[in-house]
Amino acid sequence: MVNETGSLFLEWTLCEWYNNMSTVKTKRIQYTPSPFARASLLHLAEVGSLTALKPHTSQRSNLGGFLLLAVKSGSGMVEIEGQQYELAGGDVAFIDCSKPYSHRTGDDLWTVYWAHFDGPALLAIYNKFIDRSGKPVFATQDITQYIDLLHALYEIGAGASYVRDMSINTMLSSLLEKVMRDCWNEGKSTGNTKVEKIRLYMENHYMESITLESMSKEFFMEKTYLAHVFSRATGTSPIKYLSVVRIRKVKELLRFTNDTLAEIAKQTGFSTEQYLSRVFKDMEGIPPREYRKRWK
Repeated sequence: MVNETGSLFLEWTLCEWYNNMSTVKTKRIQYTPSPFARASLLHLAEVGSLTALKPHTSQRSNLGGFLLLAVKSGSGMVEIEGQQYELAGGDVAFIDCSKPYSHRTGDDLWTVYWAHFDGPALLAIYNKFIDRSGKPVFATQDITQYIDLLHALYEIGAGASYVRDMSINTMLSSLLEKVMRDCWNEGKSTGNTKVEKIRLYMENHYMESITLESMSKEFFMEKTYLAHVFSRATGTSPIKYLSVVRIRKVKELLRFTNDTLAEIAKQTGFSTEQYLSRVFKDMEGIPPREYRKRWK
């Protein structure tokens, strides 16, 4: 179809049916993104929901893209490359569909919501997810947030907006942000709990003299191990993270106070004004005085 301005409306298919064997009741949209969306954005292939009417198993391989599966109620199992993971209401699975996988409902027939999607940088994001979570499944405290996001994706895909691809990209970004927060904040790992304490310590004590040695003593961890655990969980070193926290506060003081750079350096844990200026320019691309002129 072509609208009045000649731009292409991307076709979509809305399906709502009982399958031939009456094993599931499902509602889905198969979406066709534009070539631009495929090349540049997070883009949707399919989104929907399913309620099992009988126990059943679905097997897939070499599909490409990624599947996010949120279990609203009931229970089931996913198997990925021979590894089995039990799922129940409140659990989420995030699956690389280029690898063989299957999923099946338990005796207490599940209701699940899902989205199958892809994007140019999604493999790197997925690898970071696995690095943080350690496995492709995790529990969330509020599954309704996932269901709401997936339902919103469904509504956008079923709509007729000419900016659907951009809206889908935004919604998928929100979904991935939620995934990364929940797999990180899951609280099941002692290592993750310790890293969160280290992170909060730097957020609250950035104005003090903090080194790997001082954090090692504070948290009773060998400093090399502390740096390794923190970097693996956050994607950055403890010292780099501390600099980000400090520069964020420096920017606030530059904008909303008349304090000198020397005064700001003392308030934010930098040993000298010169050191603050060097770190600031490395991170922001301009000297702090130039930043103040632009934003004050």
